[in-house]
Amino acid sequence: MKRYFGWISTLALTVAAVNLSAQPLVIGQTIATTGSISEHGRGLVLGAKAHFDAVNKAGGIAGRPIELRTLDDANDSARATANTRTLAARSEVLAIFSGAEGGPCVASLLVATELKIPQIGCAAGSPDLRDPFNRYSFPIRAAHLSEFERLITTALQVGEKRIGFLYSPGSNGEKHLANVRKLLTARGETLALALPLDPKVSPEELAKRISEAKVDVVFNHGSYSTIAAIFKADRKLDRQTKFMAVNSGAQQMVKLLGEDARNLVFTQVVPFPWARTPAIVRDYRIALEQADPKAEPSFSSLEGYINARVLALALERAGPRVTRASLISALESLRDVDLGGIRLRYSPTEHTGLTYVDTVVVKSNGQFVH
Repeated sequence: MKRYFGWISTLALTVAAVNLSAQPLVIGQTIATTGSISEHGRGLVLGAKAHFDAVNKAGGIAGRPIELRTLDDANDSARATANTRTLAARSEVLAIFSGAEGGPCVASLLVATELKIPQIGCAAGSPDLRDPFNRYSFPIRAAHLSEFERLITTALQVGEKRIGFLYSPGSNGEKHLANVRKLLTARGETLALALPLDPKVSPEELAKRISEAKVDVVFNHGSYSTIAAIFKADRKLDRQTKFMAVNSGAQQMVKLLGEDARNLVFTQVVPFPWARTPAIVRDYRIALEQADPKAEPSFSSLEGYINARVLALALERAGPRVTRASLISALESLRDVDLGGIRLRYSPTEHTGLTYVDTVVVKSNGQFVH
């Protein structure tokens, strides 16, 4: 009789293990796949799926495939809020993953915090993703603060001291403005122009105000399509201003600008995707080729790929019976991890992510050099 019950117990455990291995690891995503930043959003999704596909072809995580469920928010904060609620309401969804842009990402994080589900790898540099500390927020890319510091350093090194800053209206943009002022003050400089991107004011009028301020250089926080429209309007003026830009949608912005993009300087928070180093770029290009042989490398898809690498690593550490809570613990165990030439840091008290920031310049043919 004991042998019989022992056999039944063993069979039950085996069946449970088989059932568990058949269940996907479900990851939720709210991101713009339509609208003004859709190309950037689709690039992030492509890069993430390239890595998830590679993981799944290799047997998944402990035999469980990763399933990415993506909802379109069209870069709208209200839709991002609703999408996050829809995804988090499903108990099988383990995380909210790799959204885009500060407004939707911050809106999504508010819901994720309320419902105690981790938000991982939002492609945004908003201060609200890091300050105050939030145990459900796991940014991966460097903050905009680091990008602003790099742009200011670059400008000052060539004697461009009259610096202007374009920023999105609202609390998020005001925080970025405060950070820019602090960075300049630390260098004994002041901000020559602080210009909110009022949607009621035309790009032509904003360009005129920049020109009248006679700044040496201006850089931005805000939608790349808005910045591109201002830049194009500036090119029609007698006094043309030098522009620099944060990373978001760099390739998409260059496409919008065409020949006007020549010599535009961007910061980037991922390595150069057309290079062969570091190792993570080689891995990305192989995965991208396998996922979509026609796809061109891009900053957007490389960021999506890096985000997916981080998430997959945490899922491995969390074990086969992963929960939202155990995934958070697994992420916080990534104390100092080499992802293939770039290092990631988390802990139970600090969710730093990456600190990588680089600059690239647009050539006359629309390609980037660094």
